[in-house]
Amino acid sequence: MKIKLIISIALLMLPWRLILGQTSTLYQNLPVGKYAVGFKIITLIDESRITKREYNYLGERNEGERHKKFTVHIWYPAIANPGGRTITYGDYCYNSSIGTTDERIDTAKKNQEVARQHAAIERWFGKVNNADWLKLINTKMLAMAGAEPAKEKFPLLIGDLRPLSTTITNEMLASNGYIVAMIWDDMPGIFWQTALDKIPDFQFTINYLTKNNSIDPEQVGTFGFSGSGFTQVYLAMFDKRIKALADIESGFFAEGLYQQFSVSNYYDPFKLRVPFLHIFSRDLSKQEKYLGDFTNRMICSDRYRLILNQPALHHWDFASEGFTSTIMFDIRGEQKNNIRQSFEISSAYLLNFFNSVLKTDKRAENFLNNKTALNGFSPSLWDITRFVAAKPAPTVEELEHIIRIRGIDEAMNIVNNTIRHDSAAEIRTGFLLNSLGYIFMREKRYDEATALFKLNISLHPDEADWFDSISEVYELTNDKPNMKKYSQQVIDILNKKDSLLGFEQALKANAVKRLAK
Repeated sequence: MKIKLIISIALLMLPWRLILGQTSTLYQNLPVGKYAVGFKIITLIDESRITKREYNYLGERNEGERHKKFTVHIWYPAIANPGGRTITYGDYCYNSSIGTTDERIDTAKKNQEVARQHAAIERWFGKVNNADWLKLINTKMLAMAGAEPAKEKFPLLIGDLRPLSTTITNEMLASNGYIVAMIWDDMPGIFWQTALDKIPDFQFTINYLTKNNSIDPEQVGTFGFSGSGFTQVYLAMFDKRIKALADIESGFFAEGLYQQFSVSNYYDPFKLRVPFLHIFSRDLSKQEKYLGDFTNRMICSDRYRLILNQPALHHWDFASEGFTSTIMFDIRGEQKNNIRQSFEISSAYLLNFFNSVLKTDKRAENFLNNKTALNGFSPSLWDITRFVAAKPAPTVEELEHIIRIRGIDEAMNIVNNTIRHDSAAEIRTGFLLNSLGYIFMREKRYDEATALFKLNISLHPDEADWFDSISEVYELTNDKPNMKKYSQQVIDILNKKDSLLGFEQALKANAVKRLAK
């Protein structure tokens, strides 16, 4: 469904830091909020996970930490302290090399990391003179190191750290009342393999922040930029605490990357049950050969596809590197204003998406569901499309509740209207549905048990075990014709096999006995 309605609203609020004139012009067109921003780096150790064997290959005892250890970069709403140490852009260039906020880093290492970022900018966008680069790395950002946190709980946005790249985005979100926790592991490997380690890192961090009374554990979202957005999709499919998912220019629907990403057992498009904002550039979106997963398979998720239409947007224009290059350097040509605005549009949608889902903000919901006019921004720069979620099938627990409250007929009507488009429905699991049928059968509620067993055999027409169950309920109700009908089907299914396991031999023996009655 393409969204066409256009409504004009004011986009921005001037934050306290900009009013005081204490920061650069980087933020003047970004939706910065009312909170001061704190920043800290912590190192966590998960003692439930051993990552190193007791002895190495040579039989020597391994020394040092053997438990899973990783750092977390956290941006958070803070109490304003004009005297605090303000983070500079240069600090963000090397912060991934330290394990705590106050850790000192060797000057040579620091200069090396800053120079590496300088070289990357020039590789992507062109030559930058030293004076402009020095001005950028000395630019004061929004965040203050170790600032005192604001005295309330906030929603959590968790992700996989992309050093430097999402720092401006993270600060913007924190200023609007979010705790942003980005995990840094620097672990090589393809996406589905690293997910095996990183998802427990995310979960451990959520638990840690919950125990430390920092976050609202009922309002957790996740997002990432580029390759750091991949694991977030797995997390949203896997962890039911996640309420919202967003990615920024993550090409998991593109040729090559999709093949790496989709092979994981974590990945099943039908398992996604939370709103999903997918942000991409028009040119690179042409490589999304597997976008059908988003449009046609993630159908139990409310999905938004934001396309930035500016021609020849660079991948890094969605990150701090590209955005600052349009403001601090004169190297982006005549289109630098449109490139800058593309980042600002992306930021506005990201914020409103999380505000709508996690804070149930009606103005933000309206912003998403209508192509809202932005003052000074050409409407041709972006398109937003919404794909409305289909209602998923009930879980087994929900199905039992519906049966007990509304009756078996209404429950089966709900199932029939939802399960056909929900291939990941829990009630498709044969033994779970069978167990629910037995609960009602033991209560002598035979109509309910029979309906559940019939549903199960319709979903699993080649499973003799489930035909045995419906034979049993008909035996208990003295319905011999149906008992024999389904007993014969048990035998027919098993006769197709070359050999039978022990439980299958027992099923066949039961069926023979029932046929003899």
